[in-house]
Amino acid sequence: MDIKSLEFFVRLCKDNNVSVAAENLFISQQGLSRMIKRMENELGVKLFRRSNRGVTPTVEGKLLWEHAKNILSEYQKVTDSINLNNNLIHGTVNVVLELGCLPLLTLSPFLRFIEEHPNVDLSFGEHRETICQAQLSDGTADVFFAVKSVDSKQFDVSPFYALNPIVYVPKNHVLAIKSFITVEDLRDTKLVLCGSTNYYTVVKDCAEANFVPNIVVCSTDINITMQCVQSGLGVSPFILGMNKALPSSEDIIVQPYRCQNIPQIHILTKKNTPLSVSAQKFCDYFFRYFETRT
Repeated sequence: MDIKSLEFFVRLCKDNNVSVAAENLFISQQGLSRMIKRMENELGVKLFRRSNRGVTPTVEGKLLWEHAKNILSEYQKVTDSINLNNNLIHGTVNVVLELGCLPLLTLSPFLRFIEEHPNVDLSFGEHRETICQAQLSDGTADVFFAVKSVDSKQFDVSPFYALNPIVYVPKNHVLAIKSFITVEDLRDTKLVLCGSTNYYTVVKDCAEANFVPNIVVCSTDINITMQCVQSGLGVSPFILGMNKALPSSEDIIVQPYRCQNIPQIHILTKKNTPLSVSAQKFCDYFFRYFETRT
């Protein structure tokens, strides 16, 4: 049991609803449920009673709740002291991201880092992959986020966050009755793709399955993509990260996509080049942030 588990436990006690608590914590309901189950197994007791109206803490859960609040209060005092030290860290960090990467990460971790490190001047933006690589190579950028792992002797590449592939399917489509979709289901199926990240992921999966995908529409606009799916032009494989599945009409359903290679986001830094203190702090922060959300 760790601090993050206690924080998630206390959040669920306050919200009395797994869905609401998961949304407030920016994790999946399954991830929150697994964490609570691990705590129950570790303690050997049930912490919540479950009903159609939500969850309520058991007697043991209420006891843990009181202790957890005290523990978290003391922990906050420790982190406040550390944050005073963080305020002594000054510097700049320039982060470049592959196109489509920022919506997968969302703004939350960037804003949290800025809040916790007010004296670090953080800038970040999306660019074409070639521009990102060039800026990392010439030292303009300190850190590069990419979904595709760049095969280069110039960079250290560290995967840190596994993404969640889904498929938007018209309700009357033959694939709508399946419990999940595989790459073989995409063979001879008309595809509507949105953005370069989804495009290259699907093309790579299909190539490894020895067929060329039948792409009928390719757009960078998610609204156009959803309109095409709703019109029955095809299905749309789509990658989710910290962002949620888009609200869809009654004509569209969301199916899990079990792709051969689960896409991940990677942190790239220049090989054999020490990071500044502020850039290292940024990388360490991101690894910790997403470690608790996978």
